[in-house]
Amino acid sequence: MRVGIATSGLWQLRDAVELMTGGTACWLPPRGLGVDAIAGWGHKPTADRARALARVRGIPYIAFEDGFLRSVNPGISERPLSMVMDRTGIYYDARQPSDLEAMIRKRASSPGGDAGALQAMDLLRTSRLSKYNNSTIQNITPLGLKAVRPDDRVLVVDQTRGDASIEGALADASTFPRMLEAAVRENPGAEILVRIHPETMMGRKAGHFTPKVLADLAASSPSVARAAGAGLLRLTPEPVNPWALLEAVSKVYCVSSQMGFEALMAGCEVHAFGIGFYAGWGLTKDRLTPSLTTRTSTTLEKIFAALYFQYSNYSSQRTNKRSHLLDVVDFLDEKSKAKIY
Repeated sequence: MRVGIATSGLWQLRDAVELMTGGTACWLPPRGLGVDAIAGWGHKPTADRARALARVRGIPYIAFEDGFLRSVNPGISERPLSMVMDRTGIYYDARQPSDLEAMIRKRASSPGGDAGALQAMDLLRTSRLSKYNNSTIQNITPLGLKAVRPDDRVLVVDQTRGDASIEGALADASTFPRMLEAAVRENPGAEILVRIHPETMMGRKAGHFTPKVLADLAASSPSVARAAGAGLLRLTPEPVNPWALLEAVSKVYCVSSQMGFEALMAGCEVHAFGIGFYAGWGLTKDRLTPSLTTRTSTTLEKIFAALYFQYSNYSSQRTNKRSHLLDVVDFLDEKSKAKIY
């Protein structure tokens, strides 16, 4: 099978495309002639032309994305240690089916547990690993929080503007201030932490929450104004490990961020304001009805097993060959600890 690659970024990872598809990668020829499938980055706008060309040619479009244990730092300077491939849709687009959703449904209908899922979840939590692993602060002490107990703290998770997973989760930019207002209103007296996205912290991409956004929201919402006046509402741009934040709160409000799934692993009550890949399975407090999906109740272990064991593909940073979840955990654990203080 000849797989035509549609973007320069994915071309740099053509060996991974070949490894995952079992085909031979080539640069996408004009009009897509001579290829059996077209590969692109997910359902991002940059992939629209490739997807349209695949439809016209009547050949498969194969979506690739960074995996859920990507690297130490965000950005193209580091090769992703994990990637996902989807021949049906992509995991963050609830408007159509995806391979991940089919994998979860199949596991949900199968009796018994998923061997190793609980142990792997515990390993990620104890290793403090996430998609990006450049956090230098490993506990909440430097934040000087007002509330003492996790039960009195709530985390609101921001995402970068224009992230394809926001629209794919049937949300938009207006969802974020509404989510924050709901978090404040529904948790009177609680300390509200607004977690800024790592790429926003680095100045690479804009987010939805800034001091001005919070001030404007306080001007229109009495509950937000009271929380802000009492010093109970704060942005959290510090490079704090996401697990430290999750273990410091009892509730998490999110749209479609991967951190919402990690919040479930951390035992938090998760309020989902979008149809992320982990919403609609009976594990989250859903603010939208996943009417376009066929999701039924299942367990956290089954979703984790589908996501990390089946849907994700791992490669070695050292050899660029197929690897295993445990190898990636070891590598990231070693590299990320070098930046911890």
